[in-house]
Amino acid sequence: MNSLEAIRAVIIELEKQDIEYLLVGAFACNLYAVPRSTNDADFVVTLPQPDIVKFTKSLGDDFKLDPQMMMEIFTGSVRHVLCYSPTDFEIELFQATQDPHHLEQWQRKVKASIAEIDCKAWVPTAEDVVIQKLRWARRKDLDDVVNLLVVSGDKLDWSYIDDWATKHETTQQLKQLRLEAGV
Repeated sequence: MNSLEAIRAVIIELEKQDIEYLLVGAFACNLYAVPRSTNDADFVVTLPQPDIVKFTKSLGDDFKLDPQMMMEIFTGSVRHVLCYSPTDFEIELFQATQDPHHLEQWQRKVKASIAEIDCKAWVPTAEDVVIQKLRWARRKDLDDVVNLLVVSGDKLDWSYIDDWATKHETTQQLKQLRLEAGV
């Protein structure tokens, strides 16, 4: 099994166990922009923290759970890292929070075909990808936003994005990225 098949295995297991999830990060962005490579796959899950070990074991012996959990700084989400040992590919599981944007994102999620991994998965809308990547504000996230805006900018719900940019105080950053993208 390669890293893309490992992602598919995680999606299949999440759905088999009726665990709500969103595939986020680069894989979600790639749906709406020119695809880029990535070292990991990011999921937001409704899996209670005590069940993470059990879930990891259900994936098989090639998946190892890093015993050190971490926190995502902007929303306080707990992050668990699974390593797919044959490739050292990482799968990050962020626990869903009560963050207002996360709650809205769950209501708007869509099931999309992910060609790279040859399956369907729950993903955020393009607008929610922009909003979240603006919050993270790492250089690669901002580059992803520009890429997404160039490809999909004319199809976006700008009032929705502008509303969240105001709430998150990322309006100036969004304005700059729109200029870079020409939208």
